Amino acid sequence: MKKWKGRGRLWLFVVLQIIVLQGYTQDITTLKQHFKLSGFIKSNYWFDTRKVDGSRDDLFLYYPKKPVYDVQGLDINNGFNANYSAINTRLTLTITGPELLNAKVTGLIESDYTGVTNADIDGLRLRHAYILMKWKKDELLLGQTWHPMFVPDVFPEVQAFNTGAPFQPFIRNPMASYKHHFGKLSFQLAFIMQRDNNSDGPSGRSHLYMQEAGIPNSHIQLQYRFGNHVIGGAFDHKVLQPMSVTANRFKTNELLSSLSGMAYWKYTKSKLTVQMKSIFGQNLTEHLMLGGYAVASRDSVSLIETYTPTNHLFVWTGIHYGEKYRFGLFGGFAKNFGTTDRNINIYYGKGSDIDYMYRLAPGFCYRTGPLRLAAELEYTAAAFGKADDHGRVKETSLTGVARLLLVAVYHFNN
Repeated sequence: MKKWKGRGRLWLFVVLQIIVLQGYTQDITTLKQHFKLSGFIKSNYWFDTRKVDGSRDDLFLYYPKKPVYDVQGLDINNGFNANYSAINTRLTLTITGPELLNAKVTGLIESDYTGVTNADIDGLRLRHAYILMKWKKDELLLGQTWHPMFVPDVFPEVQAFNTGAPFQPFIRNPMASYKHHFGKLSFQLAFIMQRDNNSDGPSGRSHLYMQEAGIPNSHIQLQYRFGNHVIGGAFDHKVLQPMSVTANRFKTNELLSSLSGMAYWKYTKSKLTVQMKSIFGQNLTEHLMLGGYAVASRDSVSLIETYTPTNHLFVWTGIHYGEKYRFGLFGGFAKNFGTTDRNINIYYGKGSDIDYMYRLAPGFCYRTGPLRLAAELEYTAAAFGKADDHGRVKETSLTGVARLLLVAVYHFNN
């Protein structure tokens, strides 16, 4: 791990030297390429009213931890917490050059310091790395970037690092993505694999479940722009092979198929932005959302398993107004509809004991030049209970956490 950090920082140093010494322009095989460095330095300071289920030192908040009581009946997870972090400081390198194959070609590499796992905090992490080829009506993207369910045109405008998760997808993947534009209407087809954002399973989180299934995650999306509006919808399908050999050394190729649907809308006019998105999805744990799958059956001799996906509804909306002084309100809701088939109470994923969740997050941002100073109050509540044999959670009680987040961001762009 230390070797990787060292190599990552060395790579960054080399890139900076190229940019500075060669004036952002490099001659490679007689083709002029332009190098542009951008990004930001970001500081986050937060206060929580109880312990949370989160990642990266809890900078990324999912939901409150459910009550756990000591011998005196006191909730161990209740109590004030605070922390400070600058790990999501970001660097972006954009490379542009002449047309190739009659297309405008752009390359992009982007990293931050959040690490790939919680054990790798401060490690250099690859966020985006792709080649984008644009023709008059067509686009081809090859590399790693946001999963199409994230929708870069319509996502929560919040200060929190979670960017609206677990109500909104938060995931980047290696992919091949094709877009065709029919005037105001665009069609996208993408074939996607997993790397850092992985599905859960018998061996923990791993990209191998999709790799060994041998079938890419497929996605189709339509988006229509008219006036001040953006509307769209999508279907997403993936197949996993959670296990290739059982503990009793029996080979298995049992697959799990899951399907998700999405619709979204955004309206912008002058200083006002209103947007919303709804997803009804199965097994979305790699998107850092609630859900996953359960074991439907297990053979007593071979230990070969079959699987059934969870079903969740996610809805969020956001309203923001202003420029120099920008005010906003985000709201999210998630509901657990259980597993498609009966299960034996073995789950892989997140939040199998949560019936529903909601979040309200009012915020304020002051902008002056490249500097942003912001404050956001985020209240997240989850109804914890016990899941029945269809994954529906009963006998629930609501637990909430309030987070006050203070943010300072300094942007740079050469």
